[in-house]
Amino acid sequence: MKVARSVGVREVRVEDDPEPVAGAGEVVGRVLACGVCGSDVLDAWVAKKVPAVLGHELCAEVVEVGRGVAGVAVGDRVVVHHHAPCGECRRCRRGHETLCDQFKSTRLYPGGFAERVRVPADLVDELLPVAAIDPERATFVEPLACVLRAFARCRLRAGDSLLVVGCGTSGLLAVAAAHARAVEAVWVREPRAERLERALALGAERHGNELVDVAIVCTTKPEAIAAGFAAVAPGGALCLYAPPDPGQALDLDGHQLYVGEVDVCASYSAGPRDMRAALDLIATGRVDPRSLITHRLPLADTGRALELARTGEAVKALVLPGT
Repeated sequence: MKVARSVGVREVRVEDDPEPVAGAGEVVGRVLACGVCGSDVLDAWVAKKVPAVLGHELCAEVVEVGRGVAGVAVGDRVVVHHHAPCGECRRCRRGHETLCDQFKSTRLYPGGFAERVRVPADLVDELLPVAAIDPERATFVEPLACVLRAFARCRLRAGDSLLVVGCGTSGLLAVAAAHARAVEAVWVREPRAERLERALALGAERHGNELVDVAIVCTTKPEAIAAGFAAVAPGGALCLYAPPDPGQALDLDGHQLYVGEVDVCASYSAGPRDMRAALDLIATGRVDPRSLITHRLPLADTGRALELARTGEAVKALVLPGT
């Protein structure tokens, strides 16, 4: 089968890999669509992984089930999550399931930018049927789940006010999800005019000098993080949604953090409950992500899809291996 393998931070080769085979308890799926995540184009993040087949925001059709698999059958269309926590360790019990050792060790083979994937046994229970939604919308379940976990991490509630800093895919999903969750006021900061217009079309307002209960920063830029922090009201929370580079200092006023009792948190990935909640929002139409898709490319052009995301030309680029 064909795969698009990242052999360097910014170098992708389309190669032939062996056809995956479902072992006991495993599933093989034909990739219908896979979204490009911001983490797929963060140099420091990707450098730790290459050579690798990236891509984890995928929808697939089951083409083979191994011995002992129940609850999923050939022909089912599913969303595939690439990690699964144990649910029992200290980190899981404290609500940090995305830091669980099992969560970090589980993965898809070879990755979403491929014609087919093998889902190992410890991930099969995380497959979510998505017959009610099309494959392109289904690719947004995982990134929306990450947004919902961030909401939980910073304790965003109905009636709160929210500032979203950075309106790429994650920021725009945060705007849409906040409205679906009855957040009272949603403001945005975004320097790109086209992306700002997308946020305003989703019901957000351009941020001025309003103080907010929660600021979620969906960019790694230090000045954006500092601006988000400056906008948090006393007793509020700042959530770092995008990973700063290793060694990157945070320019936050420690005194203001102390006297304002501002909570600073980070949110990485999503767990099983977040995935199910995100699927429900999309399946019921409360969040419709289709307008965020700006580019659709075949597997052979995965490198181009990554570059479109890296430069910001794409809001959401999808790789469609069947085209």
